[in-house]
Amino acid sequence: MSAKQRILVLCNQAPWLRNGGSMLRNAWMIDALAKAYTVDLVVADEPGPIPASFAALLDHYACFPRRDADRAGSGRTLRALRPGQSSLTAGWTSPELREHVAERLGRFSYLALQLDLQMMGALPRLDAIPIVYNAHNCESALLARRARTESPHLAAMLAIDSHRVQRQERELIRRATLVAACSEQDLADFERFAPGVRAKSAIVPNGVDVRTYRAIDYAHAEPRTVLITGSMDWRPNILGLRWFLREVLEPLRAHVPDVVVRVAGRMQPDLVAELATYPNVQCVPNPVSMEPHLAAATVVAAPIVASSGTRLRILEAWAANRPVVTTTAGALGLECRHGRELFVSDVGREFARALENLLESERLRTWVTAHAAEAVTTYDWQRIGSLLRDAYEPIAGDVPRRYVPTVSGEVVGISATI
Repeated sequence: MSAKQRILVLCNQAPWLRNGGSMLRNAWMIDALAKAYTVDLVVADEPGPIPASFAALLDHYACFPRRDADRAGSGRTLRALRPGQSSLTAGWTSPELREHVAERLGRFSYLALQLDLQMMGALPRLDAIPIVYNAHNCESALLARRARTESPHLAAMLAIDSHRVQRQERELIRRATLVAACSEQDLADFERFAPGVRAKSAIVPNGVDVRTYRAIDYAHAEPRTVLITGSMDWRPNILGLRWFLREVLEPLRAHVPDVVVRVAGRMQPDLVAELATYPNVQCVPNPVSMEPHLAAATVVAAPIVASSGTRLRILEAWAANRPVVTTTAGALGLECRHGRELFVSDVGREFARALENLLESERLRTWVTAHAAEAVTTYDWQRIGSLLRDAYEPIAGDVPRRYVPTVSGEVVGISATI
């Protein structure tokens, strides 16, 4: 039996932690690839305990944390202003990480190198080994949308950064053999500055482990409970939450006085203190698992003001048979229709009315969750894993390649090996 072909994966965060959208996507993609290939992983993150089940997917893994000066503050800002850099990519790849990647590429024959945008700095200088761009979002489009939600000063900074990121995305798309895009909307965004991207792209959406969420006992949902989830240490999510508290909460309380709004997610102490000042709001900072909170919820609200890709929190609610009310930005990239799989509104009072109707009508909840349950099967991680492996098929017919030799980390030659 012939040995599996080898793939090198570069991630900007440890995927086995699974406490954010990009980490979840990378974890499931690695799981899918490991079924057909030998996978090596290099991560720009702190070394730490790795679950045995995840380590078993890998032939090799290494962690190279960013230096303290690259993590935040003025040093990182100055790096982001350098030619060819942006706030998304500055400081992620240390010299040690780049040297390790060069050493792996010189030592082994790889079918492909898959990477996040943040890991561009670790790419070899020559375009020899096929590159797979794992596009979690169209990041430049996301920055442009965020700019429309911010104050003039911050909006100007985000707009400038959007142009910098767009140049990086264009270059990575040019170099890539395959672009794994999250949604049709992301591909449309890429096409605006990278014509021809569809010819080398496959839609590999974000997903959810449907079987796990369907297995949860939802028999004891708390009445009139609205759940809001997400990484509440990310500014766009905080802005969306504040929009909800400012525009939706009071109209909702006026018609459903005993409503409970539970906010669960990763968050800092200052946000916890802020949420404590609002009536009818319960705060669950940094939960170990979201499953019990989904089990307790009657309805899930996703107040999102800027987005790209697809929203994992909506997919999780669909899989958990919980009806969803979101904004236009929240529904972006999903195959769904207003009033069928979910409800969509950007107006506070209309958003509140949709929540009220779902809280008060079991029949309406049943209608929406039945259609959402059908839609979410498209986003099951096992199906998505098959899509990813199918997308790799044209590359799999190529001869794996190895970079030899290397001198001071610079590639000076390439060898095809059989």
